[in-house]
Amino acid sequence: MGKKAVVLSGGGAKGGYQIGAWTALRKMGFYPDIVTGTSVGALNGALMALDKYDDALNIWQNMSMDSVFQKFVDYSDEENSNHENFLKIIAKEALLNGGADYTPLQELVKGLMDEQSLRLSPVKFGLVTTTFPKIKPVEMFIEDIPVGKAADYVLASAAAFPFMKSYKIGEAAFVDGGYSDNMPIQMAIDAGAEDIVIINIGSSSGSKLKDYEGIKFRYIVSKRPLTEKFGGMLMFDKETSLNHIKQGELDTYKAFDMLDGYYYSFKRFEKYKITPFEVYCSSKFEYIFSGLPNANRFEKNGRESILNHLRGYDDRPFEFNSNVLYCAEAAAEIFELNPRDVYTMDSMNKLVLKNCTSLITEEYGEQVDILSEKLDKGISIDLLKLVLDNFDKKFLLAYCLKLMLKNFLNPAEKRRLWAVADITPQTFCAALFCYASIMNEKGKDL
Repeated sequence: MGKKAVVLSGGGAKGGYQIGAWTALRKMGFYPDIVTGTSVGALNGALMALDKYDDALNIWQNMSMDSVFQKFVDYSDEENSNHENFLKIIAKEALLNGGADYTPLQELVKGLMDEQSLRLSPVKFGLVTTTFPKIKPVEMFIEDIPVGKAADYVLASAAAFPFMKSYKIGEAAFVDGGYSDNMPIQMAIDAGAEDIVIINIGSSSGSKLKDYEGIKFRYIVSKRPLTEKFGGMLMFDKETSLNHIKQGELDTYKAFDMLDGYYYSFKRFEKYKITPFEVYCSSKFEYIFSGLPNANRFEKNGRESILNHLRGYDDRPFEFNSNVLYCAEAAAEIFELNPRDVYTMDSMNKLVLKNCTSLITEEYGEQVDILSEKLDKGISIDLLKLVLDNFDKKFLLAYCLKLMLKNFLNPAEKRRLWAVADITPQTFCAALFCYASIMNEKGKDL
């Protein structure tokens, strides 16, 4: 059997995700023969090759700005919890000094990097950095790194210029390996890997896996961005890092088919328990959208918007039961259920049912009338979007759900649902599952 490898991308403060993935790999007994990494992936990869799991976990469970940047070392706990100005502070220092001082990170890496053990490790370690100012990729396995310089090359790989200063080794300067190859898959393949786990915390998907034949890939990536904020890869924070660790662990189990789900996580085989809800979702969908060639523009647009939304998960909308699971996840997201818990279909359904039952019993008064009136005017899509943006998703979900619970919908009521489906398909899908959940519960009572 071919060699196993783990490839770790760069991604700065999102590095805890890779440690969560490593946690799952250890529990499942996946131990690599080769590890390649870029930037923070080089740091985590070196710790993986050294089998320093406990050290890596401790680092990321206690991550903070003062663990990386010198500027924050003397800040009080209160100041270190104020993230609003962190990026401005780093940017200002970078502008004035040619990059922020990251002495704490340098000291941390040098303290952990047992070079002799790294060279003797049964795990072959490789990294990517970039020469500076002339940008040129540098790919090195541990045997290519000059003796005594292993920690330096790991730091060179992680020098996130221009926010961090370039890293000098002798007379040569280096910057982040992400400028060359943020996900060094080819290095692992060239070293003989045939079973590769890729843990991507970067902003792009990297190399095209379909170009490689005869090699088994497992691709681990968060389906939702790990951070929505600009500069999030430089925001080192304990709570955020703990969430990343847990998300990385769950996503790894899903990549190995040990858990079900897309954004959310379900126990294995729970996706097949969505079947009782499927008939309610598909029949109501077909009732709301005729799908006829002579359907008007709003109906066609609404139907296609829903189908395109579901094709983002699976290319056969409402032809396979997992599509209904995605509707359940849409409801869970709107109700803000914890995405880092592991659910059964029953446990999630109970929470969704509790939330949607509570929601439709609330009185929205004039809001319902105002929205109905505006949606009935037949105004343009742009204006409809403006109208719907003034209402939160929970209200829109409740609005759709109340319509779906009717046995008969008049043309005006269908048009309202088409408009919501076109502008915010996630909300429509969430309402569809809530409808199925209520109907399924009624069926049990009967």
